[in-house]
Amino acid sequence: MFFMLAMILCSSGALCQLNDTASDENLSASELKAMLVESSANLQSYRFLLDMDQMTELINLSSPDGESQKIASRSFGIGAVNMTKRALKLVMASVIMPEGDEVNATAMAIDEYLINDTIYIRLDGNWTSLMIPFSGDMWSQQNTIEQQVEMLNSSNVTLLGSEVVEGLDCYKLTADIDLASFASQLSSTNSYLPLTPINFSSLFNNATLEVYYWITKDTHLLKKSEVIENFVISPESLGVEPKGPENIEMRVYADISMIFDGFNESINIALPAEARMAEVLPLNATIIDQTENLTQASENESAAMAV
Repeated sequence: MFFMLAMILCSSGALCQLNDTASDENLSASELKAMLVESSANLQSYRFLLDMDQMTELINLSSPDGESQKIASRSFGIGAVNMTKRALKLVMASVIMPEGDEVNATAMAIDEYLINDTIYIRLDGNWTSLMIPFSGDMWSQQNTIEQQVEMLNSSNVTLLGSEVVEGLDCYKLTADIDLASFASQLSSTNSYLPLTPINFSSLFNNATLEVYYWITKDTHLLKKSEVIENFVISPESLGVEPKGPENIEMRVYADISMIFDGFNESINIALPAEARMAEVLPLNATIIDQTENLTQASENESAAMAV
Protein backbone atom coordinates (compact mmCIF):
# COMPACT_ATOMS: atom_id res chain seq x y z
CA MET A 1 0.00 0.00 0.00
CA PHE A 2 1.72 3.09 -1.31
CA PHE A 3 -0.05 5.48 1.08
CA MET A 4 1.15 3.69 4.19
CA LEU A 5 4.53 5.34 3.58
CA ALA A 6 3.00 8.75 4.14
CA MET A 7 1.34 7.87 7.41
CA ILE A 8 -0.04 4.82 9.19
CA LEU A 9 -2.93 5.19 6.75
CA CYS A 10 -10.27 11.06 4.46
CA SER A 11 -14.40 13.35 5.01
CA SER A 12 -15.78 15.61 2.32
CA GLY A 13 -19.36 15.93 3.50
CA ALA A 14 -19.74 19.43 2.08
CA LEU A 15 -19.33 17.98 -1.39
CA CYS A 16 -22.35 15.75 -1.01
CA GLN A 17 -26.04 16.49 -1.04
CA LEU A 18 -28.65 13.89 -0.10
CA ASN A 19 -30.95 13.08 -3.00
CA ASP A 20 -32.90 9.82 -2.52
CA THR A 21 -34.78 8.80 -5.63
CA ALA A 22 -37.24 6.03 -6.44
CA SER A 23 -35.02 4.78 -9.29
CA ASP A 24 -32.53 3.37 -6.76
CA GLU A 25 -35.12 0.76 -5.77
CA ASN A 26 -34.70 -0.89 -9.17
CA LEU A 27 -31.07 -1.86 -8.47
CA SER A 28 -29.75 -4.16 -5.78
CA ALA A 29 -26.46 -3.71 -3.95
CA SER A 30 -25.11 -6.92 -5.52
CA GLU A 31 -25.92 -5.62 -9.01
CA LEU A 32 -24.05 -2.39 -8.27
CA LYS A 33 -21.04 -4.37 -7.07
CA ALA A 34 -20.96 -6.32 -10.33
CA MET A 35 -21.25 -3.15 -12.42
CA LEU A 36 -18.45 -1.48 -10.44
CA VAL A 37 -16.13 -4.46 -10.91
CA GLU A 38 -16.80 -4.54 -14.66
CA SER A 39 -16.38 -0.80 -15.22
CA SER A 40 -13.15 -0.67 -13.17
CA ALA A 41 -11.48 -3.67 -14.82
CA ASN A 42 -9.70 -1.70 -17.54
CA LEU A 43 -8.86 1.53 -15.73
CA GLN A 44 -5.37 2.71 -16.65
CA SER A 45 -5.17 6.10 -14.96
CA TYR A 46 -6.97 8.39 -12.50
CA ARG A 47 -6.49 11.25 -10.05
CA PHE A 48 -7.54 11.49 -6.42
CA LEU A 49 -7.93 13.80 -3.44
CA LEU A 50 -7.19 12.51 0.06
CA ASP A 51 -8.59 14.03 3.27
CA MET A 52 -7.79 12.58 6.70
CA ASP A 53 -8.86 13.76 10.15
CA GLN A 54 -7.22 11.82 12.99
CA MET A 55 -7.15 11.92 16.79
CA THR A 56 -4.49 9.89 18.59
CA GLU A 57 -4.50 9.37 22.36
CA LEU A 58 -1.23 8.24 23.97
CA ILE A 59 -1.90 6.41 27.22
CA ASN A 60 0.70 5.40 29.80
CA LEU A 61 -0.76 2.14 31.11
CA SER A 62 2.05 1.94 33.67
CA SER A 63 0.88 5.14 35.34
CA PRO A 64 -1.51 4.73 38.31
CA ASP A 65 -3.57 7.63 36.96
CA GLY A 66 -3.48 6.43 33.37
CA GLU A 67 -1.82 9.64 32.16
CA SER A 68 -2.65 10.43 28.57
CA GLN A 69 -2.08 12.99 25.84
CA LYS A 70 -4.25 13.63 22.80
CA ILE A 71 -2.80 14.69 19.46
CA ALA A 72 -4.97 15.90 16.59
CA SER A 73 -3.87 15.87 12.97
CA ARG A 74 -5.40 16.94 9.66
CA SER A 75 -3.94 15.89 6.33
CA PHE A 76 -4.71 16.75 2.73
CA GLY A 77 -3.25 15.02 -0.29
CA ILE A 78 -3.39 15.18 -4.07
CA GLY A 79 -2.30 12.25 -6.18
CA ALA A 80 -2.33 10.58 -9.57
CA VAL A 81 -1.87 7.04 -10.85
CA ASN A 82 -0.74 5.81 -14.28
CA MET A 83 -0.91 2.01 -14.22
CA THR A 84 0.31 1.65 -17.81
CA LYS A 85 3.60 3.39 -17.01
CA ARG A 86 3.73 2.08 -13.45
CA ALA A 87 3.88 5.54 -11.93
CA LEU A 88 2.20 7.01 -8.85
CA LYS A 89 2.48 10.39 -7.21
CA LEU A 90 1.24 11.74 -3.89
CA VAL A 91 1.74 15.23 -2.43
CA MET A 92 0.51 15.57 1.15
CA ALA A 93 0.46 18.29 3.79
CA SER A 94 -0.32 17.65 7.46
CA VAL A 95 -0.86 19.79 10.56
CA ILE A 96 -0.26 18.10 13.92
CA MET A 97 -1.38 19.70 17.19
CA PRO A 98 -1.28 18.45 20.81
CA GLU A 99 -4.70 19.04 22.39
CA GLY A 100 -4.74 22.30 24.35
CA ASP A 101 -1.26 23.22 23.14
CA GLU A 102 -1.83 25.11 19.89
CA VAL A 103 1.47 26.97 20.28
CA ASN A 104 3.38 23.74 19.62
CA ALA A 105 1.45 22.79 16.48
CA THR A 106 3.70 21.55 13.67
CA ALA A 107 3.30 21.18 9.91
CA MET A 108 4.76 18.58 7.59
CA ALA A 109 4.86 18.27 3.81
CA ILE A 110 5.80 15.13 1.93
CA ASP A 111 6.16 14.23 -1.75
CA GLU A 112 6.11 10.58 -2.77
CA TYR A 113 6.69 8.95 -6.15
CA LEU A 114 6.54 5.29 -7.01
CA ILE A 115 8.21 4.75 -10.38
CA ASN A 116 8.42 1.10 -11.46
CA ASP A 117 10.08 -0.58 -8.46
CA THR A 118 11.53 2.49 -6.73
CA ILE A 119 9.92 4.78 -4.16
CA TYR A 120 11.18 8.36 -3.91
CA ILE A 121 10.29 10.45 -0.84
CA ARG A 122 10.96 14.12 -0.12
CA LEU A 123 10.56 15.09 3.52
CA ASP A 124 11.77 18.42 4.92
CA GLY A 125 13.37 19.14 1.57
CA ASN A 126 15.51 15.99 1.58
CA TRP A 127 15.09 13.18 -0.96
CA THR A 128 15.57 9.50 -0.23
CA SER A 129 14.81 6.48 -2.40
CA LEU A 130 14.19 2.82 -1.85
CA MET A 131 13.98 -0.10 -4.28
CA ILE A 132 11.16 -2.58 -3.61
CA PRO A 133 11.21 -6.08 -5.20
CA PHE A 134 7.78 -5.74 -6.81
CA SER A 135 6.49 -8.39 -9.16
CA GLY A 136 3.90 -7.46 -11.78
CA ASP A 137 1.06 -8.67 -9.57
CA MET A 138 2.48 -6.96 -6.51
CA TRP A 139 2.73 -3.63 -8.34
CA SER A 140 -0.93 -3.86 -9.31
CA GLN A 141 -1.76 -3.89 -5.59
CA GLN A 142 -0.60 -0.28 -5.47
CA ASN A 143 -3.72 0.56 -7.48
CA THR A 144 -5.86 2.25 -4.85
CA ILE A 145 -9.12 1.90 -6.78
CA GLU A 146 -8.46 -1.78 -7.45
CA GLN A 147 -7.94 -2.36 -3.72
CA GLN A 148 -11.16 -0.51 -2.89
CA VAL A 149 -13.16 -2.42 -5.50
CA GLU A 150 -11.80 -5.78 -4.31
CA MET A 151 -12.67 -4.94 -0.72
CA LEU A 152 -16.19 -3.85 -1.67
CA ASN A 153 -16.72 -6.90 -3.87
CA SER A 154 -15.73 -9.28 -1.07
CA SER A 155 -18.00 -7.59 1.50
CA ASN A 156 -21.67 -7.57 2.30
CA VAL A 157 -22.97 -4.22 1.06
CA THR A 158 -26.17 -2.26 1.62
CA LEU A 159 -27.59 0.38 -0.71
CA LEU A 160 -28.35 3.51 1.33
CA GLY A 161 -29.75 5.71 -1.43
CA SER A 162 -28.36 8.44 -3.66
CA GLU A 163 -26.13 11.47 -3.17
CA VAL A 164 -24.58 14.10 -5.41
CA VAL A 165 -20.78 14.19 -5.22
CA GLU A 166 -19.02 17.02 -7.08
CA GLY A 167 -22.06 17.45 -9.30
CA LEU A 168 -22.37 13.75 -10.19
CA ASP A 169 -25.34 11.57 -9.25
CA CYS A 170 -24.06 8.62 -7.23
CA TYR A 171 -25.35 5.52 -5.48
CA LYS A 172 -24.26 5.41 -1.83
CA LEU A 173 -23.45 2.05 -0.25
CA THR A 174 -22.10 0.88 3.07
CA ALA A 175 -19.92 -2.21 3.37
CA ASP A 176 -19.57 -4.73 6.18
CA ILE A 177 -15.83 -5.39 6.02
CA ASP A 178 -14.39 -8.70 7.15
CA LEU A 179 -11.59 -7.40 9.40
CA ALA A 180 -9.78 -10.76 9.41
CA SER A 181 -9.55 -10.72 5.60
CA PHE A 182 -8.57 -7.05 5.68
CA ALA A 183 -5.76 -7.79 8.15
CA SER A 184 -4.55 -10.68 5.98
CA GLN A 185 -4.47 -8.43 2.90
CA LEU A 186 -2.48 -5.73 4.71
CA SER A 187 -0.04 -8.28 6.14
CA SER A 188 0.66 -9.62 2.65
CA THR A 189 1.30 -6.13 1.29
CA ASN A 190 3.31 -5.03 4.31
CA SER A 191 5.88 -7.78 3.78
CA TYR A 192 7.07 -5.88 0.69
CA LEU A 193 7.29 -2.48 2.38
CA PRO A 194 10.11 -0.86 4.38
CA LEU A 195 8.13 -0.90 7.61
CA THR A 196 8.49 -2.79 10.85
CA PRO A 197 6.51 -6.07 10.68
CA ILE A 198 3.01 -5.10 11.83
CA ASN A 199 0.69 -7.68 13.38
CA PHE A 200 -2.49 -6.53 11.66
CA SER A 201 -4.56 -9.32 13.23
CA SER A 202 -3.68 -7.91 16.65
CA LEU A 203 -4.13 -4.35 15.43
CA PHE A 204 -7.69 -4.95 14.20
CA ASN A 205 -8.68 -7.37 16.97
CA ASN A 206 -10.65 -4.69 18.81
CA ALA A 207 -11.12 -2.29 15.89
CA THR A 208 -14.36 -0.85 14.58
CA LEU A 209 -14.71 0.08 10.93
CA GLU A 210 -17.38 1.97 9.01
CA VAL A 211 -16.92 1.99 5.23
CA TYR A 212 -18.94 3.90 2.63
CA TYR A 213 -18.73 4.00 -1.17
CA TRP A 214 -20.23 6.31 -3.78
CA ILE A 215 -20.62 4.88 -7.32
CA THR A 216 -21.47 7.12 -10.26
CA LYS A 217 -24.83 6.33 -11.87
CA ASP A 218 -23.71 6.99 -15.44
CA THR A 219 -20.34 5.20 -15.60
CA HIS A 220 -20.58 2.93 -12.51
CA LEU A 221 -17.11 4.00 -11.37
CA LEU A 222 -15.97 4.67 -7.82
CA LYS A 223 -16.30 8.39 -7.16
CA LYS A 224 -15.71 8.49 -3.41
CA SER A 225 -14.84 6.26 -0.49
CA GLU A 226 -14.87 6.98 3.24
CA VAL A 227 -13.50 4.94 6.13
CA ILE A 228 -14.20 5.75 9.78
CA GLU A 229 -12.06 3.61 12.05
CA ASN A 230 -11.12 3.16 15.70
CA PHE A 231 -8.22 0.94 16.72
CA VAL A 232 -5.53 0.48 19.33
CA ILE A 233 -1.78 0.30 18.63
CA SER A 234 0.46 -1.46 21.13
CA PRO A 235 4.18 -2.29 20.91
CA GLU A 236 3.17 -5.92 20.27
CA SER A 237 1.05 -5.03 17.24
CA LEU A 238 4.03 -3.13 15.80
CA GLY A 239 6.38 -6.04 16.39
CA VAL A 240 8.41 -3.91 18.81
CA GLU A 241 9.76 -5.08 22.16
CA PRO A 242 9.17 -2.20 24.63
CA LYS A 243 12.21 -1.09 26.60
CA GLY A 244 11.90 -0.14 30.25
CA PRO A 245 8.91 -0.48 32.58
CA GLU A 246 6.61 1.91 30.68
CA ASN A 247 3.73 0.46 28.72
CA ILE A 248 2.44 2.90 26.11
CA GLU A 249 -0.77 2.38 24.16
CA MET A 250 -2.09 4.48 21.27
CA ARG A 251 -5.81 4.73 20.63
CA VAL A 252 -6.56 6.09 17.18
CA TYR A 253 -9.70 7.52 15.64
CA ALA A 254 -9.49 8.37 11.95
CA ASP A 255 -11.90 9.56 9.27
CA ILE A 256 -10.37 9.06 5.82
CA SER A 257 -12.03 9.94 2.53
CA MET A 258 -10.88 9.86 -1.08
CA ILE A 259 -12.40 11.51 -4.16
CA PHE A 260 -11.57 10.03 -7.58
CA ASP A 261 -11.69 11.57 -11.08
CA GLY A 262 -9.69 11.86 -14.31
CA PHE A 263 -10.44 8.27 -15.27
CA ASN A 264 -8.34 7.05 -18.23
CA GLU A 265 -7.16 10.59 -18.98
CA SER A 266 -3.62 11.26 -20.18
CA ILE A 267 -1.58 11.56 -16.98
CA ASN A 268 2.15 12.23 -17.14
CA ILE A 269 3.97 11.67 -13.85
CA ALA A 270 7.46 13.10 -14.14
CA LEU A 271 10.03 12.45 -11.42
CA PRO A 272 11.81 15.71 -10.41
CA ALA A 273 15.45 15.84 -11.47
CA GLU A 274 16.69 16.26 -7.90
CA ALA A 275 14.92 13.03 -6.87
CA ARG A 276 17.23 11.06 -9.16
CA MET A 277 20.11 12.15 -6.92
CA ALA A 278 18.35 10.86 -3.79
CA GLU A 279 20.19 8.84 -1.19
CA VAL A 280 19.41 5.15 -1.74
CA LEU A 281 18.35 3.28 1.39
CA PRO A 282 18.89 -0.50 1.63
CA LEU A 283 15.67 -2.38 2.40
CA ASN A 284 16.95 -4.46 5.33
CA ALA A 285 18.59 -1.48 7.02
CA THR A 286 15.37 0.50 6.64
CA ILE A 287 13.36 -2.16 8.46
CA ILE A 288 15.86 -2.17 11.33
CA ASP A 289 15.89 1.63 11.51
CA GLN A 290 12.08 1.77 11.55
CA THR A 291 11.93 -0.69 14.43
CA GLU A 292 14.51 1.25 16.43
CA ASN A 293 12.77 4.54 15.73
CA LEU A 294 9.41 3.21 16.91
CA THR A 295 10.97 1.87 20.09
CA GLN A 296 12.70 5.20 20.74
CA ALA A 297 9.45 7.08 20.07
CA SER A 298 7.67 4.94 22.66
CA GLU A 299 10.37 5.74 25.22
CA ASN A 300 10.17 9.47 24.43
CA GLU A 301 6.40 9.45 24.85
CA SER A 302 6.75 7.76 28.24
CA ALA A 303 9.26 10.38 29.37
CA ALA A 304 7.07 13.25 28.15
CA MET A 305 4.00 12.01 30.03
CA ALA A 306 6.03 11.45 33.19
CA VAL A 307 7.04 15.14 33.35
